[in-house]
Amino acid sequence: MIASLSIVLPVFALILCGYQIGRKGWVTDAALKGLSFFVYYLACPALLFRTMAKGNLSEDISLPFIVAFYSAALIVFSFSAFLGRRFWGYQLKEMALMSMGATYSNMLLLGFPLIYSAFGDEGMVPLTILIAFQAPILMALTSMLTEYDLSRDAGAGPGLRVMGKALVRSVIRNPIILSLVAGALYQTAGFDFFLILDRFTSTLGGAVVPCALFSLGVSLNGFKLAGDLKQSFLIVVLKTLVYPGAVALLIYGFVDVPPLWGAVAVILAAQPTGVNVFILAQQYGVFTARAASIVLASTTLSVVTVTLLIAYYVSILPGY
Repeated sequence: MIASLSIVLPVFALILCGYQIGRKGWVTDAALKGLSFFVYYLACPALLFRTMAKGNLSEDISLPFIVAFYSAALIVFSFSAFLGRRFWGYQLKEMALMSMGATYSNMLLLGFPLIYSAFGDEGMVPLTILIAFQAPILMALTSMLTEYDLSRDAGAGPGLRVMGKALVRSVIRNPIILSLVAGALYQTAGFDFFLILDRFTSTLGGAVVPCALFSLGVSLNGFKLAGDLKQSFLIVVLKTLVYPGAVALLIYGFVDVPPLWGAVAVILAAQPTGVNVFILAQQYGVFTARAASIVLASTTLSVVTVTLLIAYYVSILPGY
């Protein structure tokens, strides 16, 4: 437990520093936007490109691992949609955003630093693989369903064309996906990872952990508990407990992967709801208050749940 606290406490201490500084108003909205831009569009893509370009795709990619993880995600996504329809009478757009709240992990701003702090470079391979598919599957699915429903509400008919455009936009505008594709192409082409590129990506990538955690802490000041809190609590339980449980069941029950990969998968599934859920809710004007509540409550709860998970895996994995 002491070993896990030495990993987790510095991470959450950085988030707390960002939160307190943001609360005092020492970081303006423009400054936070600039820092978030740096993390999302430069630092994280550089580190992910570096990991992918220096890896070995033929050995690293495990299709059963990806299928098991995202099958669990889609099962919980569908179950959440069913609950939204059955108990709250939601339309498709509300069901989609509720389901995204129950399955879309904060892999980048929180999961990334935690996995890197706990497992180092070895944890980066399964982390990179799972990050690569989260937006194309969960964000794209949510956007497609929401835009389909909104186009139908606007009297434009079932918007299959709109859904297709939403899918394309969610992929081609995502710097995380683009950096992973670029790294894969670089590695497949057999190019040398020359010294200048190595140092450039290493320097940029080294900024991910402190900058991501600090910006996450500052941004939490923009969230508050609002809307239907009972419903928000249900989604938080689905996200932080049911979803990682489903991932563990499928990974350990049906997939043969290294123990570290299983640990990374479960820890990532247990991460709090990502802020992209709130951003998407704001964009569509749907589920906004509850999305804010889910992000804040799940992030707070993750201090306990993620600490316990890391403590468990650090105690059973050799070398950690």
